[in-house]
Amino acid sequence: MLRVDIRKALPQFTLNVAFEAANEILVLFGPSGAGKSLTLGCIAGLVRPDAGLIQLDEQVFFRGPKHFVPPHRRGIGVVFQGYALFPHMTVAQNVAYGLRYTPRPAASVEEILHRMRLENLAHRYPHQLSGGQQQRVALGRALILRPRLLLLDEPFAALDRGVREHLQADIAALQREWGLTVLYITHNLEDAFALGDRLAVLQAGRLRQIGPIGEVFHRPASRSVAEITGVKNIWEGEVVESSVAGLRLRWGEHTIELPPANCVAGQRVIFYIRPEDVKIVRPGKPLTEVIRRNQVRGRVHRIADRGIAISMTVLCPGAPEPVHLRFPPRSYEDMGLHVGQEVTLSLLRDAIVLIPGEGEEATRRGR
Repeated sequence: MLRVDIRKALPQFTLNVAFEAANEILVLFGPSGAGKSLTLGCIAGLVRPDAGLIQLDEQVFFRGPKHFVPPHRRGIGVVFQGYALFPHMTVAQNVAYGLRYTPRPAASVEEILHRMRLENLAHRYPHQLSGGQQQRVALGRALILRPRLLLLDEPFAALDRGVREHLQADIAALQREWGLTVLYITHNLEDAFALGDRLAVLQAGRLRQIGPIGEVFHRPASRSVAEITGVKNIWEGEVVESSVAGLRLRWGEHTIELPPANCVAGQRVIFYIRPEDVKIVRPGKPLTEVIRRNQVRGRVHRIADRGIAISMTVLCPGAPEPVHLRFPPRSYEDMGLHVGQEVTLSLLRDAIVLIPGEGEEATRRGR
């Protein structure tokens, strides 16, 4: 069990985070400058906190100003984006490097080379390797200590998609087999979902929300968490009707239906719908009950092909803000979507979510 409760004052902000992790992959997620790498640096012993506690199982790494275990005595595996391989050493020598500093039982070089699929590259030097191969060497060097804790600071950011997915699968398999606790920094939600068990969202040195990754993604605890996790359609509305059947909100000149919630008529609320849950109504096609609700018309303002998805912005008369959509490239291929085209959208009722704790602020702004 890793226990972290630390504070570190910087000119830009004060890091103040507390969390626990055990036998899982915990993703530290947030914008640049949120404190993710600083948190990992404190755990690794590269940065000394001002106060607090860092403890792994029964071993205390840091407790206040008088107790600080240096990095090489923590038995932690650390992998950075930049690989940090020794250019004058072979693959095998780089992997074996950590063994000279630890008395703890460790894996053999041969075992790690096999697990990282590096056997045939053992005698090559870093400059003779691809980016993915270099990252495997860096991982192997961290894993040869058989660490109880593995820290990954955006290790896959510079790798292409296929290589990244293979490495993620390797880490997930090792985590399950060895019972590792892994802290993984990424700014990529797709990577977070691919590898993480839980998600910790940081902003300005504070832990804004932590929980199972699907729960944090689909039920953000605040507007800031929603924005950090990629929500674009965050809107304000006024409750027109509240019943056991659901809510009806006034959003600009439109009325939107939502699932039931503890609200009263006249209350202003903040709500969101993810771009993936806004659908385009196909002209002339039979409508299901789900699509028939919450329809708004508008004109396509912008289309961007992101490769794995299409992002689109629609301006709707009577709507206070633009509506953002995201969908697979082939979803509406037959419609020939283009800028300036008129479309009808459906905001899926059950995908619209109220942001808890934000209603009072919305009410104050609405007065």
